[in-house]
Amino acid sequence: MASQQTAQGEYFFLPQEHILFGTGSIANLADEVARLGVKRVLIITGRSLATQTDVIAQVEQALGSTYHTIFAGIRQHTPRSDVAQATALLLQEQIDGLISVGGGSPIDAAKAVSMRFLQEYNRVLPHIAIPTTLSAAEFSHLVGVTDEQANIKAGFAHTLVTPRSVILDASLTLPTPMQLWLSSGIRALDHAVETLYAPGLHPINDTLALEAIRKLFTYLPRCQSRPDDLATRTELQIAAWMSFFGEVNTPLGLSHNLGRRIGASYNVPHGITSCITLAPVMRAFSSIHTHALAQIAQALHLVDEGDYSQSAALKAADAVSELVRHLGLPQRLRDVNVPESDLHVIATSTPSRELNAAQVEELLQAIW
Repeated sequence: MASQQTAQGEYFFLPQEHILFGTGSIANLADEVARLGVKRVLIITGRSLATQTDVIAQVEQALGSTYHTIFAGIRQHTPRSDVAQATALLLQEQIDGLISVGGGSPIDAAKAVSMRFLQEYNRVLPHIAIPTTLSAAEFSHLVGVTDEQANIKAGFAHTLVTPRSVILDASLTLPTPMQLWLSSGIRALDHAVETLYAPGLHPINDTLALEAIRKLFTYLPRCQSRPDDLATRTELQIAAWMSFFGEVNTPLGLSHNLGRRIGASYNVPHGITSCITLAPVMRAFSSIHTHALAQIAQALHLVDEGDYSQSAALKAADAVSELVRHLGLPQRLRDVNVPESDLHVIATSTPSRELNAAQVEELLQAIW
């Protein structure tokens, strides 16, 4: 009798050192800055967060006497010109550390600034990320910056720009608009789902992704009905962390690629693009990634344990669609002003491992 073949794979760790989580964890910010040896901090954030909430004031209070200055001009999808302005301020103020506050755009902006500094001075700037959404950009080495002339988001990846520290304080998420908060939770769900059918073997990521999916299905509706419940918000932050854990090992797929293409070109938040694309992509993949998607249906107790049928995979897609509908989030491209006449161009410019351009266009037509 032949012995069972042993699974073989590999795992890469990102250079992320310290995650502080729980309500009130922002109080540790000054100690974390000191631990990283930083003397002069640049806070990178967006205008709304800086002018319409007290979040930045709380960050400044937590910094205490640490020297800091603020760049509050990062817009949605991280325009290249905003990154250039933040970089200029960093050099002018002789900054030696970064704190990003907000969603994926300011966090990606801080990574892009860090990359420019690395290229120029061959030195990595310590970066502390303080997220106020569930996009999980703080756990990634991926960066998206929008080319404003071409109106397309161009990305890069470099492990050394991964934030070294992350502070998950649910109290700082309270001012985040509910639609943004919930839709970024669907973005986290998108991370978790695409983890399961990413190429290669990644058992650690798969286990965490399934737990993230369970948490997101449980706590997103609960947060919608009880928006001030900090324990629920903390569970969602942990779910987002699980959804994008060591993502260097699990390349993103078609839903994310479509989101990147649609988001920057039509000024649609990435959380909203995931609301529109994730469930339809899952349906299109039900005969390709049947086993991976059926695991989701089992985790959500939609089918019996051990049911790896295409029907189970489709039930997982239907559950995602129903969750988005229950949360009152958009599900059609026309709802976010994507012209039907542009679908062919979007399809031909969006890479997919599984579908050809004609099949991607057919999928886009179905969700228009």
